[in-house]
Order: sequence, then structure tokens, then C-alpha cells
Amino acid sequence: MKRHLHKKMITAALFILLLFAFSIQNLMVSYEPLKQVVQSSSFRFASLKETIGKLDQAMNDSVYGKLKFIEAYGYTQALLDKNEESNFEVVKDTQGQLHYTYFTDKPNPTMELTERVKTLSSQITNKQVKLTYMLTPDKYIKGYTQFPKGIPYHHSNETADQFLGELKQAGVDTLDLREGLTESGIPIAELFFRTDHHWQIQTAFWGYGQLVKHLDAMDGTKLDPTGFYTNIDNYNQIKYDNAYIGSMGRKTGKYYAGVDDFTLIYPKFKTDYEFYFKTNELGGTLTGRFEDALLTTYPLHVEGSDYGLTGDKYFTYLYGNQAFVHIRNKDKPNGPKVVFIKDSLAVPLISFFSTICSDVYLLDPRYYKEDIAAFINQTELDHVFISFSPQNLVTDFFTFGTN
Repeated sequence: MKRHLHKKMITAALFILLLFAFSIQNLMVSYEPLKQVVQSSSFRFASLKETIGKLDQAMNDSVYGKLKFIEAYGYTQALLDKNEESNFEVVKDTQGQLHYTYFTDKPNPTMELTERVKTLSSQITNKQVKLTYMLTPDKYIKGYTQFPKGIPYHHSNETADQFLGELKQAGVDTLDLREGLTESGIPIAELFFRTDHHWQIQTAFWGYGQLVKHLDAMDGTKLDPTGFYTNIDNYNQIKYDNAYIGSMGRKTGKYYAGVDDFTLIYPKFKTDYEFYFKTNELGGTLTGRFEDALLTTYPLHVEGSDYGLTGDKYFTYLYGNQAFVHIRNKDKPNGPKVVFIKDSLAVPLISFFSTICSDVYLLDPRYYKEDIAAFINQTELDHVFISFSPQNLVTDFFTFGTN
């Protein structure tokens, strides 16, 4: 009996020692991130909840050996042939693609979003400035994507159908990039990243071509009369095999759904840009060729980049989601001047579209806190584009047109 008690005491002591050692490691790893949060916080009562949330997030992101725990859990889920993780936060379809989803039985209401788009359109004082809603595709592709039994479907495509129908009825020009997607020539399984909600870069390039065709039909002009700028043969394509783990893959680990290839696409032809970006107090200006000004290749070449520890590869283009961006194409001074009010899916498409434009402005309403209508009216523009993907048809993105 005494010997059995000694074994229990030794086991408990070893367990406590292990927890203590793990806690010390966690403090060492988390010290700098926590320090940065503390130094950047005011600790006023009004912002205390936000500060606590940032501290909690910093601690969670800096858990010692976090990726190993995620991979072990994901590997176990794969062995059990599970099609969902973390209470359906991430699910797997029958083709092995990961998705974000949630439980619902009908499309979300969109009339308020439609009214905000209509209001913004009416607020544009220069009636020569055109407005188009450009819908990027959802990863759930009708007629192809299937979920295993018991996995919920979010009805994002049905929400998008409803929204576009309302916009058309209101007389707003729309471009639906879901149309023709499966006839793009890109294998359906390669339209989107397996481990991420974003489309692949080659799919975004296809979308760029569709946008040019839409504008040509809309205005009766030829933005790319010889087809030079929309011809993929005039672009370098560098493929990085097994190099990218997207946002969903970072939640499940690489053993659950695998690793994606990543293809970097940029012009072979001469380009000359000025790129200005700003988010909060951080920003800067870059100049040079497309690949010097509009791309950051650092995430492609450093250790740990597959998990996005040094930057998400998708945000190689335009340095990701910035509050405000101004791209000036010095080679196209007489090209269109446009603004995109957008989410992340549009980023690589906009990069390619800049090759035929004079000035391209980007506003991300999640971070851009100034008056969007005022910016449009104070800026020389030819076209305004609004582009949020089907799952982002929520008021958090439609911060404009509220008055």
C-alpha cells in the first residue's frame, strides 16, 4: 500500500515538474509578444477589455510547441477519419478541401447591404464615375463541392445570389466571377488552395481577365486591345511545391489536409510603379518593377514560411490587407483611375489589374476609418469597385452608405 502511494506521489511530482518547466518555456516564448502588447496599450478603463483580449491572443499565439500540438491533434483527427475540427470551425469536403462553415438553413438577409451600396452610389457627386460590384467566388462550388453527411452548409452562394439580384433590381452594375469559373481551364480541384479560403493566384489572374472583358463590354472600349496584359504567357510563373499552409491548415496542422503548392505570378515585361500603403501609423512607399514595388517575397524564402510564421504567402501581393493603398503605374499615365473597396480575395487580382491602370486605390473598410464617400469625391476617379466574397456579405465590411 505504501509502495503504491509512493508511486502516485512520484508521478504527481513529475507531472507538476513537467507543468512548471512548460510554463517557464511559455513565459520565455511569450515575453516579447506580451511586452509589445503592454507597451502599445494605454490601459485606460475604456480600452481595458481590448487590451486583455490582445494579451490573451498574444499568449495563445505564443504557446511553446504550439504547432506540434496542432499537428498531433490534426493527425489524430485524420486517423479517426473526422471531417470537422474544433466544433465545426473547420470542415473537410469529400475532395479533401478545407472550408469555414456554420449551421444555417437559409441565406442571410442582404437588403441592408444593398441599401448601403445604393446610398454610396448616390453619394458620388461626379456622375461620370461608374460603380460596379465585383463578386469573387466562394470555395464551395455549386455542382462540384460536396460535404459528407452531417457537415453543415453555410448557404453563402444563395446569400450571394440574393444580394446580386437585389443590386441588379436597384440598377447597380455587377460582375459575378463565379460564372465561367469551372470553364476557366484551371482544374476545379486547383481553383482554391486546399488549406485556405482564398483562390489560387492563377485563378485570381483568370478573374483579372474577366474583369477586363466586363469593363470592355460595359464601356465599349478596349483596355487591353492586343490582349498582351491579360495573356498569362507574358508573365513569369514560379511554382513552390508543398510550400503553403493556409489559414484553415494552420488551425488543423499539415497532417490533416496536407500542404499546398504556391505559384508566384509576375510580369515578364518592363514595369515601373510607385506603391504607397498605410495602416494606422505604419506605412511606407516602394518604387520599381512590379516585383520590387508590389510584391514581398520574404515569406517565400525563409524557414517556417510554410506555416505563415514569417508572413502569409497569399499576402506576398500588395503586402496583404492594408487600410489604404495607392498604386501608381508610371508606364500608364493615361490609364483608368480606380478605387477598390475590398476584402483579401481581391488583392492578387488587383495587382494584375494595375498593369493597365494609371492609379489604383485600395480601401479596406475593416481598417480604413475615414469617410469612404468623401475619399471618392475628393479623388480623380473613373470607376469604383466594391468587392467582398460571399462569406463576407455582412455589415462588418459594408461600413459605408450608412447616412
